[in-house]
This record gives sequence, structure tokens and C-alpha cells, in this order.
Amino acid sequence: MFWQQDGEGDQQYQPPEDVVDLVFRLQGSYLALDHAFVLAEALRQHLDGAICKSIGVLGVRMAESGNGWVRPEGENISMPLSRRARLVIRVRRDDLDDVARICHQELQLGEQKVSVGDFTIRKLSTMGTLFSRAICCDESQSEDDFLQQVALELGHMDISVSKMICGKSQQIAVKNESLFARSLLVAGLKPRESVVLQRDGLGGEQLLGCGLFVAHKGIDAVYDIQK
Repeated sequence: MFWQQDGEGDQQYQPPEDVVDLVFRLQGSYLALDHAFVLAEALRQHLDGAICKSIGVLGVRMAESGNGWVRPEGENISMPLSRRARLVIRVRRDDLDDVARICHQELQLGEQKVSVGDFTIRKLSTMGTLFSRAICCDESQSEDDFLQQVALELGHMDISVSKMICGKSQQIAVKNESLFARSLLVAGLKPRESVVLQRDGLGGEQLLGCGLFVAHKGIDAVYDIQK
């Protein structure tokens, strides 16, 4: 854990809208839990290579449980795709029209096919707590060293981080190997810092959903428990 006292925020900050999230409706039967690589490959079939390098794919949220279905553990596992499933892609405004071309297209995700419907536009949040499900990092690195490295990288982005918690580690399957990643929760951000971190992300492999941050509820209660 990385934890310092809060500073004063810039609550009057008005964020730019040069980067937004496109939230697409989806229709399909099943989707693999580890779908980051097949989703990236499917998008490459519909989008220009330069566009694929500039977007971030937050992926498809999969339910932990529902209607008696408990999220399973293990590899090569699929789960039902609910009506509320959404594909979220973070794009620069200049690329919006190009990415929107996937509307009403069919994506081949491994053995499953998913139809992409209409989308809505979601602005970046100014909330002070953000969460990333996966930050690519060195598997041999300790959690403390990982947090110190993140703090240094955020400093280079002019972000004065005060609170961070490292979460679960995971292996993300790609074509012939896997990537090691850790989840990360960052709190105590000023509105400007929050938008910068969402806009730029942290690290590479954003087409696979890595290094992308979304707004999250506060973590003060988590800190109190861990003390």
C-alpha cells in the first residue's frame, strides 16, 4: 500500500473532452472470460492499424454471478453474455467516426460471434479515485517496488499521487505467451490529475485493456480496515 495525506483539490477544474468513452451495446450468447486478445484481434479486422494503436479497449464487463451462475475459475472458460453487456472503447475525438464503424458489425471472438449495436458517448470522470484492472509489469517485482515505480511514472505525468493499493495479479493470454499484470487503485487525485490519468493511461498494451483507468468508489474504508 502507498498512502499519504490528502492535499487540496482543484474542484473548479473543467475537463477537456478530447478523449471520451464509446459504450457499445452487444448481442451474443457466450463470451470467454479471458477475451482481451481475441477482442483485440477482432477489432484489428475492422479498424485501421493506426486507430488500433491510439484507442484503449476497456473490454466487456462480465458478471461475477447471476441467476444461479457463479463465475468459474480456470482457463478457456466462457460465460453467458447478458443484455446489459457493453463494450467500452476509449477514443480521441478525432478518431470517433472511424471507431464508430464497428456499429452493426459482427466480431469473431474465438469460437463465439458477437454483434455490435449502437453506442453512447461517456465523458471522462473527475472523481478522485480510479481503478485499473491490469497494469503490465515485471512478474519478479514486489508489490512495494511496483507501487514505487508507478508513483515515479505518475510524477512524470505531473500527478502527485498520495494513495494507491495494489490488487490482484493475473496472466493475460496472448497469441504465444502471456503478459503479467497487476490491478491498481489510485485515490486522492485532483480532478485534473484524474482526467490526465484516464486520458493517457499507464503503460502499454491498451488495445488489450491494460493501463486504462475508470472511476471507482472511495477507498478510505479499505485503508481503515488494513490499518
